[in-house]
This record gives sequence, C-alpha cells and structure tokens, in this order.
Amino acid sequence: MIMNTNITGKKIFMTGATSGLGKVAALHVAGLGANVTVLARDKMKAEKLITEFKLKFPAGQGSIDYVAGNLNSFSSVVSACENAKSMMNQPDIIVHNAGIMNFQPVLTENGIEETLQVNLLSPMLINHILLPAIGTNRECKIVFTASGLHQGEINFDNIEFKGNFSSFRVYRQSKLGVILLVRLLDKKLNTKNINFYSNHPGLVRTELGRNAGWFPKLVFWFMGRSPEKGAETLIYLLENNKNELRGGDYYAYKVVKKITPQSYDMDIAEKLLKVTEDYLKPYLNKTSLIFPADEKTA
Repeated sequence: MIMNTNITGKKIFMTGATSGLGKVAALHVAGLGANVTVLARDKMKAEKLITEFKLKFPAGQGSIDYVAGNLNSFSSVVSACENAKSMMNQPDIIVHNAGIMNFQPVLTENGIEETLQVNLLSPMLINHILLPAIGTNRECKIVFTASGLHQGEINFDNIEFKGNFSSFRVYRQSKLGVILLVRLLDKKLNTKNINFYSNHPGLVRTELGRNAGWFPKLVFWFMGRSPEKGAETLIYLLENNKNELRGGDYYAYKVVKKITPQSYDMDIAEKLLKVTEDYLKPYLNKTSLIFPADEKTA
C-alpha cells in the first residue's frame, strides 16, 4: 500500500493538539501543508504550538491557528466552533484527540460528570456544528482517539456514576461510547461522504494522568510510549486516502483490530446516541445528531 502524504491545503479542526501525541500530529500534518485549526483552552500553549511550527517549518505551506474553547462547557464549544467556521469555512478533517481521566468526581459548568462531557458529549456537539459546512459533495474524515481501556458495558442506569464514582469505569465507558458511536455514525453518514474512525495510541506519556497521584503518574511516565510513537496511528489515518481505510473501524498500530463484542452492538450504539442527543438537546436546533444542523429530520 502506498502512503498518501499529500494533504496540502486540507483544513483540519483538532482538539487536544497543544501537548502530547496531538501536538506531534498537528505539527506533522501542518508541515505537510495542511491548515490546522486547534481548539485550545490554554492560550499560552496554543501560541507556543504556533511558534514551534513556524520555527520548525519556516517555509512551510501549511499553517496552525487556534480558537479558544473548553470542552467542559457546551456554550464554549459552540462559540469556538462558530469562530472556527468563520476561519476555516469548510473543514476536511475533524480530529477529536482531547481526553481526560479524572481520579475524583468533577462536574462541568453544565452540571455533567466531566469525563463523559469532555470525552464523548462535546465531541459530538462539535461534529453537529461543523459538519453542515461540508455539504454533500466533499469527502470528510472524523477521527477519534479511543483507548484499549474500553471493556465492559454502558451503564445506562447511571451513566454519570453518581454516588458510585470510579475513575477507571467512567473513563472506560467514555471510550467504549466513542467506539460505538464511531461505528454507528459511519453507517449513517457514509452516504454523505463522511467517514468515522477510532484509534488506540497505546499507553502514551501524555497529560492524561495529570490529575492522578504520584504512582499513576509514574506508570504513565515509565511505561508509556513516546508521544511520537503514540501519534503514529493517528497520523496514518490522517495521511491515507479514505479508499485505503475502513470506515467505522478501530485502529491500533496502524491496522484494524477486532475488539470486544460489546463495541459492535449497534442496538447499544443507537441507545447511546439517543442518550447523547438528550444531553445535547438544547444545542441541536430540533435536529438529530446524525443530520447536519441545516437539515430537518423526517
């Protein structure tokens, strides 16, 4: 298979790009000529990323810019996406790389358990706002960073684990949810030339465990792969033509991996989609997540 690295001029919207493997991927594709717009909650980190790109690729054809936004606030996500639309016009690729793993319960300003909102709900809201700009005559890729820690089930009876918080179970569920919705949305939107992919970067030395105690941090640091190694599968999905990829699938080490039976259950995925829409209902303008916001549901 011949790798297609010619993504010059592609417009990419990306979260989780100011550090770790996301930063590696953003610099790489911008160095190949892509125009990357980063959603960043830390202005200084975003500006540092832009400076690093300009120093590393002084004559580069690509670019990196940013919009201010925080995934733990739906209103902030809406504002960031509206700003991104005015800057980018039509995105070609959306990358959901940001993620958190809290070691104690935290509520967002929307009153939702933060891991669920940041890892699953806000990315779906981003898609809903940005996808209408694509239209129906252009190809688009939506790429999520998932995790090998996705075993188990969706706890529909208590999806936020209220009164029964477990950092592992909450994080695991959010990543299983990502994989399920990637499979489902790819089936529902591939007729619009929109394809979804998830990828597992492995245990990587990133800021994911920044809220952990000293022992988990040591595990991340000493057992984790480098951000460069962790970014390889994400970069693979960004660089390759869609006809070389399998939409809806879960990639690890640059190949499709068969994973848990639960992650293929589309009945569960449909139920999760409905739960997600219920959370996001005030922001969906009476449409479904599977329809662009400028279309009406049947």
